[in-house]
Amino acid sequence: MRVANCVLDIETAPLPEAEVTPALAASLKDRSEEDEDWREQLGLYALGARVVTIGLFSPETRRAAMLYDDRHGKVESITSPEGVEQVSLVGGDEKAILHEFWDMITRFQTIVTYNGRGFDIPFLLQRSLLNEVQVSRNLMPPRFSAIREHMDLAEVLSQFRATRPYGLEAWSQATGVASPKEGEVTGAGVGKAFEEGRTKEIVEYCLRDVVATAHIAAKVSQSWGRAMNLPSIRFK
Repeated sequence: MRVANCVLDIETAPLPEAEVTPALAASLKDRSEEDEDWREQLGLYALGARVVTIGLFSPETRRAAMLYDDRHGKVESITSPEGVEQVSLVGGDEKAILHEFWDMITRFQTIVTYNGRGFDIPFLLQRSLLNEVQVSRNLMPPRFSAIREHMDLAEVLSQFRATRPYGLEAWSQATGVASPKEGEVTGAGVGKAFEEGRTKEIVEYCLRDVVATAHIAAKVSQSWGRAMNLPSIRFK
């Protein structure tokens, strides 16, 4: 029985150049204005990057599970944002954390993301395919008919792209939610931070992301939920 909602976010890091397929490298080079620019885009593509952190947070129970690539060592503890009462830290290689993710995700009712349909879920699906990991749940249901299965806040807030889909930080600032960008590591710097072995900081950044998303989701649920048949999400 699925008992709670789950806010989800992932962080990715580029593969070593030797592991990038020639076809992807050629495609990115064709689109780049400078010879070396293509490497900066690798983290956006499942063929050019790996999952290094998956953050799962239940606003109702205030518990988080942070799955992370532990090739640079175990993360023993992290600093949690306000509102998080318990954090489980689960390390392993990419295949192991993907297995763990697909096992955990079956326990929840609605999955909440910010731009999850545009990035996180397709990336998880594609990396699972490449790692030969069994997918347990369809998190890409029809866009307009299954908000209660996967609620992508970027789509809900923009009314399915009827208006501009602002980023998570912009919505955080506008709604008075603590910005996830307050630490030293932010999205654009995850690849370099992972290369430097700063796994703990990446995990903390990912957790800040899911907590900010949870706060905004709760505000949306309270204001729009009844009229728009959105999931009930509570988090203060």
